[in-house]
Amino acid sequence: MNTPTDIQVDLKQRQVRLTWADKPSPSVYTFTQLRKACPCAECDAVRNNDDPLRILKPDQAITEGILRPYQPVELVGNYALQFFWADGHQTGIYTFDFLRQLGNG
Repeated sequence: MNTPTDIQVDLKQRQVRLTWADKPSPSVYTFTQLRKACPCAECDAVRNNDDPLRILKPDQAITEGILRPYQPVELVGNYALQFFWADGHQTGIYTFDFLRQLGNG
């Protein structure tokens, strides 16, 4: 199972670092990378241009990655992270398997 041994959220550098037991160097994700890759159904629809209300939503919603300064991330069980974005979005559940693939191993 892909479970990180260490999770660091750096608000100043706007990145998240996950250390994996079987990988010597941490995987580093920028906030913008994470926001653009949000796995929720709403963001997936916007990315795939399947959202019938897209004209009513700003495209910026999935291009800017700014986490809120208080409680920016929360552990979901022992399998995922949930990010709380400054734009109010928080429905994406980033499983550790998803993050491991996003970070190229």
